[in-house]
Amino acid sequence: MPKPQEVASIKVKGKSYLNWQTVSVTRSGVELFPKFAFTAAAPAESAPDFASMKLGIGDACEVLLGGRQAVSEGRITGRQPAYDAREHGLQITGTTRSQVIARATVDHNQGEFKGYTLAQIANSVLKPYGIKFSLKGDTSDADKVFSKINVQAGESVFAFIERLCRFRNIYLLPGEGADIVGYRLKPKAGAIAELEEGRNVLAASAVFDYADAFSEIQSIGQQPGNDQTFGDASRDVTGLVKNSAVTEHAPFHFIAEMPGDQADMRMRAAHENGFNLANQINVNIKVQGWFKDQNTLWLEHIGDVVSVYSPMLFTKDRMSLAIQAVTSSQGPQGTTTDINLVLPEAYNGGGQTQSSGAQGSGGTPAGLYT
Repeated sequence: MPKPQEVASIKVKGKSYLNWQTVSVTRSGVELFPKFAFTAAAPAESAPDFASMKLGIGDACEVLLGGRQAVSEGRITGRQPAYDAREHGLQITGTTRSQVIARATVDHNQGEFKGYTLAQIANSVLKPYGIKFSLKGDTSDADKVFSKINVQAGESVFAFIERLCRFRNIYLLPGEGADIVGYRLKPKAGAIAELEEGRNVLAASAVFDYADAFSEIQSIGQQPGNDQTFGDASRDVTGLVKNSAVTEHAPFHFIAEMPGDQADMRMRAAHENGFNLANQINVNIKVQGWFKDQNTLWLEHIGDVVSVYSPMLFTKDRMSLAIQAVTSSQGPQGTTTDINLVLPEAYNGGGQTQSSGAQGSGGTPAGLYT
C-alpha cells in the first residue's frame, strides 16, 4: 500500500482519480502558469475503461500530491487516449485557468491608464477573468504611479502586465489558485532550507556560463516634457547597473520599451540585469519526495532562497541560491522533486542601480567567475 504522502490524484467534479503510472507537476518563475501531466497504462486484458473516465478537455480540476493541493483552479488542456492489441493508455495534461491571459488580449475599452499603480492596472485588466494580482517580498517603489500607460494593439493581458513589471523591477510568479504574484526578493533574504551533498541530495548538476555576462546594463529612454521637466532632463533619461565581477568591457545598452522617468529607467535596468544573472548559474538538485517539510511542498517555494553545500559543484563549497523552478514527479524512478536554482539576484536585479550614467552595483557575489 502506497504511503499517503506519495499518493497523487486529480479531482474532477467531486471525484478523485488515482493509480497513475507517472505524475509530473511543475511550477516556475520562468513560465508563469503551472503544468501537470498524468499517465496511466495497463495490459489490455486488465486495463480499466479509460474511455469512461470523466476527464475531458476544459474540465476544472484540482491536483493533489500527498493530500496537499499542488494545483488548484486547474484546467485539463490535453487528453490523449491510446490502445493497441496489448495495452491501453491515457495521458492527461493541464495548467491553471489563468493560462487564458497568455492568449487573450486586453479588452478594447482599457486602452489607456493615467495615474495608476502597477497593482491597480494589473487588477483592472485581470478583473474579467476573475484573477487577482498582488505584490510580495521587497515592494519598495513597486507602487510608484505610472503617469500614462497605453496598451499596444493586440497585446495579451499577460504581455501587458509583464511589460509594466519590467519598469518596476518585479518578477511574475504563480500565486494561489489562478492568481498571480509580482515578486522581488528582499535583500539578504535568509535560506528556508539547507541542501547538502551526501545528506539530502540524491543527484546534482550545475552549469556556470560566462558567455553572455555583461559588465554593465543601461536602459535608455525619454519622458514627455512639461513646465517642470524639459530639455536634457526629458530627452536623456537612463538607468545603469554594473556587474563588477565581469572584468572585461562587455556593455549592453538598450532602448526602453516605453517612456519613463529616471526612477523607471533604474528599475528597468535592474530587471534586465536580473534576467542576465539568471543565465549565469544554473543548478539542478534532485531530492527525495515532494515535501520540503511536513506542511509544505517544494512547489510552494518558488523565489525562496536555499543554502546548498556541495564541494563537487562549487569551488567555494557552499552557495545561497534562489528557487527558479520545481518539478515534483513520480514514476519508475520513485517519488522525487527536481529543484532548479539560480543566483538570488535574479529576483531583484542586484538590488542597486544608479541613474544617468552613475556607476551602480549589480549585486553579483564576489569571486563568481573565479
